[in-house]
Amino acid sequence: MGRTMLSERLLSFRPVAAVARGTVLLLLATQAVAAPAAAAATEPNASVAVVAAAPATGITTANLKLRTGAGTTYRAITTLPKGTRVKLVAKKANGWRKVAVGTSTGWVSGSYLTLSPKATTNALGYVSRGLTFRDKGPNKSSRVVLTFDDCPKTLAAFDAVLKYAHANNIGLVIAPTGACISSFRSRHGVNIAARARAKGQWVINHSVDHPDLRPLSCAAAAAQLKGTGVRSNYGRPPYGAIDGSVECAYAAVGMNIWTWNVDTEDWRVKSRALTVSRAVNRASAGSTVLMHMQWHGFSPEAIGQIKAGLGQRGLKLCRAYRGTDNAGAIIPSPRYLPSSLPC
Repeated sequence: MGRTMLSERLLSFRPVAAVARGTVLLLLATQAVAAPAAAAATEPNASVAVVAAAPATGITTANLKLRTGAGTTYRAITTLPKGTRVKLVAKKANGWRKVAVGTSTGWVSGSYLTLSPKATTNALGYVSRGLTFRDKGPNKSSRVVLTFDDCPKTLAAFDAVLKYAHANNIGLVIAPTGACISSFRSRHGVNIAARARAKGQWVINHSVDHPDLRPLSCAAAAAQLKGTGVRSNYGRPPYGAIDGSVECAYAAVGMNIWTWNVDTEDWRVKSRALTVSRAVNRASAGSTVLMHMQWHGFSPEAIGQIKAGLGQRGLKLCRAYRGTDNAGAIIPSPRYLPSSLPC
C-alpha cells in the first residue's frame, strides 16, 4: 500500500455486529508473546471469527435491462451496466429474477447474472463476498499464513527474508505489484516473483500499480490484473476494496480473491514490536495476516519473533512448498495455487 492514505483494513464494506459461527465461538489462548508494555496496553483481542447472514446477490455479466415483469415484453425501467451488483428477491420458472438495486426493483433475465455466495464477516468485522472464503484463500489448514503486499525496499532485504523462510520451512504469501516486479527486473535483472517461487513461497497478484479498482470499469480493472502483474489464480485487490465491478474483473481473468482477516496496520504503526504483537495476538487457527514488504514486519527478525510468539500460543505457520504431499525437500511452488494449500 505504502504511498496511499487509504487504510488496507477497510475491505470496502461496513462493520457488522459480531456473532458466533453457528454455536462455536473462537477464542484466543490466554498466553501471548511478550511485547512492550505500551503495545500490550493498546492491543485489544480482535481475532474472533464470525459469520453473518446476508441477502443473496448477483452481478450482471452484460448491460442488462431492468423490466417491470419477467420477460422481454415488459417495459424497461432502466439499463443496469455490466458489473452491477443486485439483491436477489424472487425467481420465476422461466429463469427471470426479481432484483433490487438502489431504489429500483424489477425483473432481469437470470441468464445474465453471476450469483454470489452469501456474505461472510472476517475476524475484524468487515463483510467479504466471493467464490471462496476470501480472508483465508485456499488455506484450509489450522496454520497461520503471513502475507506481504506491495514491494520490498531492496533486493538484499527481499533475499534475506526468502533465505530465512526457506531455512525455517516457512511458506509466506508474497503479493507484489506489477510495477514492483518491473522495477526490480529493470534495476537488477531479477524477477522477484520467480525468485520467491524458487524458494517454495507462494506468489499472488496485487494489480499493476495499486489503484483503487472500484471506480474502474470491469474491463479496466481486469487490465490491472494482467499487464506486468503476477500471473496466478489468486489475487488481492488494492486496499481490499471490492464491489461488483471488481468482482467482475476477477471473474473475467479467472482469478480468485484472497484478502485477510488479521490486519497489523504495519504501514501506520511503523514499529516492528507493535507489528509483531498484532500478528501474534490477533491471529487464530487458519488466519491470514496482512503486512507489507516495505515495512517492519518484513525481516527475518520480525518473522522469527512472530513464529515464536505464535508457537507459545499453540499456533504454527504455513510451511514452504514441498509438493502436494507436503513431504521431502522444499521445491519451487507452482504459479497457480492448489485449491487446498499444503501448509
